[in-house]
Amino acid sequence: MELVITAIGDKGDLKSERIGMKVLKDCELKFYLLFKTEKIDGGGFYNRSKESYWFYPKKVKAGDKVVVYSKRGIDKSEEKSDGTTVHFIYWGLTEPIFTNENKIVVLSQINDWTMSNKI
Repeated sequence: MELVITAIGDKGDLKSERIGMKVLKDCELKFYLLFKTEKIDGGGFYNRSKESYWFYPKKVKAGDKVVVYSKRGIDKSEEKSDGTTVHFIYWGLTEPIFTNENKIVVLSQINDWTMSNKI
């Protein structure tokens, strides 16, 4: 994957809880999803998610950072003096994700999708 989770900040505090990611290779964010789920015994996680965040179309470059806040807010990007950009994204949740040690997020890369047709 070209995008990896590097940090979780202020777990359980909706006002500042955030997921930090680093862009390893130029990519398109629309090919990534974050899932809110829980760990299970044996090192895995539940394959059912109550909430997910599908990133909007946005090209990011190697070295950029992506910070996803759990709360509501207005997305923005800030260019740094070293030429990289920090992209601040808001999931829009009304409750924090990390309310106990079993709560996690899973980052998934998708390469294709299909939609259901209107019936």
